[in-house]
Parts: sequence; C-alpha cells; structure tokens
Amino acid sequence: MRLTLVDELLLLTRREQDGRSLIGATELDCGVAGALLAELALAERVQLVDGRIAVVDPSPLGDPDLDALLERIAADGRPRKADRWVSRMRRDTIRKRRLARLAAMGVLEAREHKVLGLFPYTDYTVRDPSHRQELHARLEAILNGAPSDDRSSALLAIAHACRLDRKAFPEVDGKVRRRRVKEITEDEWAGRAVAKVIASIQAGVQAAATAAVIGGSAGSSSS
Repeated sequence: MRLTLVDELLLLTRREQDGRSLIGATELDCGVAGALLAELALAERVQLVDGRIAVVDPSPLGDPDLDALLERIAADGRPRKADRWVSRMRRDTIRKRRLARLAAMGVLEAREHKVLGLFPYTDYTVRDPSHRQELHARLEAILNGAPSDDRSSALLAIAHACRLDRKAFPEVDGKVRRRRVKEITEDEWAGRAVAKVIASIQAGVQAAATAAVIGGSAGSSSS
C-alpha cells in the first residue's frame, strides 16, 4: 500500500486515542496543499524554476487530486510562486476526500456524529495503527540524527510549517528537534510556502481582530 505525502501528513495529525487532529483546520489545509505540490515535485512532474512552479512532465500519476492539481498548473498559462498555489488549493474538501480515502483503504475508520443531534460531522480514528507507527518511528529516528531521504525531508518540512512536529514528536528533545529540522528542511520550498501562507492568514485574522477592538472602543467612547 503506497501512501502519498498528503496521506502521511494526515496520519501524523491523528491522535490515536480519539482521532482528533493535533493542529487546526487552517494549518492542516495549507499543509495538505503543500504536500500535493511536494508530491508532484518528487514524482518529477513539477519543479521550481526561478522561484516559480513549472510543469516539466504533464503525465498523470493516477491519483485524482494530484492529477487535478498538475492539470491546473499546466493550464494556468504562467508560472506562479509555490505559496500562491498553496493559497489556492487550501480547501477542506481535499482534506475530507483524502481522509475518506484513508478510511476506504482501511487505515482510518470513519465515525459519524451529530452536534446537538442536528449537525452531522465525521471524525477519523486510527483503525490500522501499523502505518502510523512505522511512519512515526521513521521520522522520529531522523529527528534524532538518522539519515533522511527526499520524501521524509519534504514531509518534515511541511509538518514543521504546520507546527505539527513538536506535537507529533513530544518525545524528541526540543533543541535536538529544532536543530535537526533546520538541517534537513533548509532547501524544502514546499514547507516554506506553507509557512508563508499560514503566517499571512494569521496576520489577517489578527489585523481584523485589532480593528474590531479599536472600532468597538471608538464606538463606546462616542456614545
């Protein structure tokens, strides 16, 4: 069974005991988008040329989400920076579709719930822990100094950009983890793009919150 970077990222976010995500939806959706781009790069379908994503091989990979993104990049007309594609592709529909795919593969188990008995939602618990355990052990070893490979480095860069690494690997000493992440992810452009989009979104939220507070204060003063 071959898992993509998106699948592995989603597995890392799952808490085994209850299936809840270790990070928020904004971070996760940006991470999923970045992982799609990184997977296309690892498959030698796209590459970074002068700081922008360019298609070098339009051949489909047989994965609907990867092929849809590859086709969209090819049809766009001009190369764009990686963070633009992360921003464009950060949709919860992709995340939900990939989680459902993992459930269909038997890796996760989908459980239906309703909030207040009215609003349905689905959570995903780990059904077959062997995949997550193998992934976690491999990445933990790399964080503790074992040699890395291109796929693992790309995944760790995205996990770090999503602020997932410290939550997924609490057993790794913080100083060791930060130093190792810096060493192996320095050239990982997908991770940088994810971090940039997340920072931009959070800055916008903070600016809106500050404006609301200032506006509320002004209104109270004038009344």
